[in-house]
Amino acid sequence: MESIEKVLQCDCGFEARAEHEDGLTAEVRRHAWEAHGMALSPDQAHLLTSRAQLDATAPSRKPAGEAVHDPSQNVMSDREEQE
Repeated sequence: MESIEKVLQCDCGFEARAEHEDGLTAEVRRHAWEAHGMALSPDQAHLLTSRAQLDATAPSRKPAGEAVHDPSQNVMSDREEQE
């Protein structure tokens, strides 16, 4: 079974990488302290990594103002109705 590397990107540009969840949590805690002066508990770091992984796999949504006509649904957005 092949191991999948876990990656988490910080808003500052830092990337934490690890083969396992525990390693990623440790990297996040270390970076938070060294770069941002944040003392995260293991649970806080785990929550951050879990949430980031969920966000990364979630389908993206367009803001309501950016919606366009969906021919498969025959629905028009607010933007098109105004034009």
